[in-house]
Amino acid sequence: KYVYRHPGNGTEEIISREHEKKALELAKSIGVDPTYIYMDSKEGWKISSFVEGIRVPDYASFEDSKRVLSVIRQLHDKKLSVDWGFYPWEDALKIEELLRAKGEIALQNFDELKAKVEKCYQATIGDGVEERFCHCDTYYPNWMLTENETILIDWEYAGNADPGCDVGCYIMDAMYDIDEATRFIQEYCGEEYNDKLLFHYLAYVAVNSYYWFVWALYREACGAVMGESLHNWYVMAVKYSNYLIDGK
Repeated sequence: KYVYRHPGNGTEEIISREHEKKALELAKSIGVDPTYIYMDSKEGWKISSFVEGIRVPDYASFEDSKRVLSVIRQLHDKKLSVDWGFYPWEDALKIEELLRAKGEIALQNFDELKAKVEKCYQATIGDGVEERFCHCDTYYPNWMLTENETILIDWEYAGNADPGCDVGCYIMDAMYDIDEATRFIQEYCGEEYNDKLLFHYLAYVAVNSYYWFVWALYREACGAVMGESLHNWYVMAVKYSNYLIDGK
């Protein structure tokens, strides 16, 4: 049994299929995504092996969080590098340009939110957290859990990135409150955990949430239906940027 992936309309504007293919090959080589078989880097279609008996992580289960984080740490600890990157703040600015080319953004506080998220991002620059080869899209539909395996699939956005992209994306989609996010970050950091790292990864929840919110606005402008995800990512961008910038 196999799985066929056909690329969505408009994704060619924001995704390099050549980079995705290289990322898939790299992920398979280190055992993080053993499902990959082949991808056409020109057309964007992909073939993967079908895995029986899988489930997605339960955001409410800290045991599932530990399984997810063990794979994320495995990926980051390899200290792999590629010749392209994923930069959610800068990439959100580029997507915003594509979005505005289709019409005005119908959100009254968009500029205010953007300014707060930028402050969060600027505060992380030069704080000592080094780039790693990251997946950058770690929300629960991209995980497959079996009794013995934890598999991370769909490497469209992978590249050299801040590790906060992987940590923050999961927190964002889980819609964790600050205490839950702190526990998740502590588990990821282990003995290295400190207040500076906590701020860094909380900031990347805001930055990632903002990126995916802008991405969702663009996808809807291209005809996709993003449903509640668009609203949820907006809520998380507001919540975490307000917490870090305004203390509330």
